[in-house]
Amino acid sequence: MSQMPVFHAKCSCGALCLEVDGDPVHNHVCTCTRCQRASGSALAHNVWFREEDVRIVSGDYSLWFPQGEAVPDVMKAFCRICGGGGFSRSGAYLPGTVVIAAGTFADPSFPAPDHVHWWDNRPQWIDLAHSIERDAGN
Repeated sequence: MSQMPVFHAKCSCGALCLEVDGDPVHNHVCTCTRCQRASGSALAHNVWFREEDVRIVSGDYSLWFPQGEAVPDVMKAFCRICGGGGFSRSGAYLPGTVVIAAGTFADPSFPAPDHVHWWDNRPQWIDLAHSIERDAGN
């Protein structure tokens, strides 16, 4: 019987720690303008896990609900001390899951994303490996 992976995520200061038992449900990079702004980078690497597989091990977090969202369970969470350690719920997109920013795992063996969303919105200097599926607008 194979052992389920255990992943550990932390915010920048280490106060907010999450633990995940199980493989990602969805693992992608997104280059839409919303993710660019939310991540403060040219892209965001987001990983979805089943909600029941995610545990908050330590730390407190604050919630932010994006304005104009039609779905009330869309939310972002972050460490109250450093503002890092992002995790969220994405509403109707993969309900029953928690989205965790892949960078919070800081694990070189963490699974690579399998596709890119909103490829056509990327900054033109980005060119990713050819083995990754590229969706033009979703």
